[in-house]
Amino acid sequence: MRVPRWAEWLLSAPTHEPAPDPIGAPNDPLTGLPPRPMLAELLAEARQAGQPDGVISMIVVNLDRFRLVNDLCGHAAGDQVLRVAAERLRRMVEAHMRLLHLGGDEFALLVAHQRSDHTLDGLARSILHAVTMPIDVCGRVVDVGASAGSATDETGASPATDLLRAACIAMSRAKRDGGGSFCAFEPSMDIDLRDRAALEEDLRSGIQCGELVPFYQPIFSLRSADLVGFESLARWNHPGRGMLDPGTFIPIAEDLDAINDLCFTLLRQACRDLRSWPAHLTLSINVSPIQICDPELPLRLLQILYAGGIAPGRLIVEITESALVRDVELARATITSLRNAGVKVALDDFGTGYSSLHHLRELQFDRIKIDRSFIHALDGFAGSKIVKAIVDLGQSLGMPVTAEGIETLEQATMLSSLGCTYGQGFLFGRPLPSAATLRMVIELEDDTGPRRAAG
Repeated sequence: MRVPRWAEWLLSAPTHEPAPDPIGAPNDPLTGLPPRPMLAELLAEARQAGQPDGVISMIVVNLDRFRLVNDLCGHAAGDQVLRVAAERLRRMVEAHMRLLHLGGDEFALLVAHQRSDHTLDGLARSILHAVTMPIDVCGRVVDVGASAGSATDETGASPATDLLRAACIAMSRAKRDGGGSFCAFEPSMDIDLRDRAALEEDLRSGIQCGELVPFYQPIFSLRSADLVGFESLARWNHPGRGMLDPGTFIPIAEDLDAINDLCFTLLRQACRDLRSWPAHLTLSINVSPIQICDPELPLRLLQILYAGGIAPGRLIVEITESALVRDVELARATITSLRNAGVKVALDDFGTGYSSLHHLRELQFDRIKIDRSFIHALDGFAGSKIVKAIVDLGQSLGMPVTAEGIETLEQATMLSSLGCTYGQGFLFGRPLPSAATLRMVIELEDDTGPRRAAG
């Protein structure tokens, strides 16, 4: 597990201006651009190039999926992507701008402009458009994407490190908001960054100390009302902040390269719990887009299942379409390996991706999960028609359909009448810790087999 590059030096950046490097320091040999040590010198040049009543802004650009290029195509391909990105940025530089390569997949552009000039936002978006155009790498077209953040030197005397730090904070916010966007620095972001850094540090130890645990949400057959399994949902019992939902810490785990450690730790605990459940109950787990592109994922999951004494047929791996967009071929290989080993695979949040039907045609899934947004619109004419079409599609392909987010008896009744096979949501039960889940199982099971849920 590692600290993200931006966090390593943002929080420890000196408050004083470092001494400028000697004039004539060599450019970066890969991109041909001035390197980061020349930042102070280039900032001074930009100030001289600007007008007396003007200001200097910095735009930091970071490639969103550069690491994936290195992993899939090799470092030579990654170097080619950096050269292309640098050339595209260079073409946008005008007399009042200075461009440099901060290192890795990060670039910075210094811009001298008027205080009342509102073109910075447009410039940043033009930069993102240029950088994110598809790149032909070794005969393979890749879409790396990019995020950008900006900060403005309002005083005309801000140290280069302060300006860079603020622009990088804004850039990291853009990436946290989903990437592919631009964000301007605001003072409140500094507080958020320090809070996130504290969570990062806590997460490392929390995984090791067992603070992160699986909660389980029940899944029922809509036809028979029998309990058929549970979905495992991560929760963090933080010693100072209380119980945290996955939206708070999963993105951090991905940034820290800790998502595998987190997933496998939770699965080991879930396997221990699963041994106490009746053999017909299944366990559904979610894997992140990063994991589904890992060719070692199937083997790691199977090792944990066998070590825990759990048959592979009891595990259902749920993946979202965002995982498939990253690399369909790698996803296909992972899905095929899992299914060959007996593990079931479900396409989660169906209908929210831009190519759902394409993925159903190209890949073999065992189940489809309808996104909760369609369930919430079920009482409308269009909503019911869409759900019916998805259910019919699943039946025609031999893929049972699970509806998420069921909150009312009316929704459950309608979904059952439409032919939906399984359902989960607050109507049937909220996510529960291990002990409460076992009590629920015991209450719903007797010696003769599964019993129906009350209501």
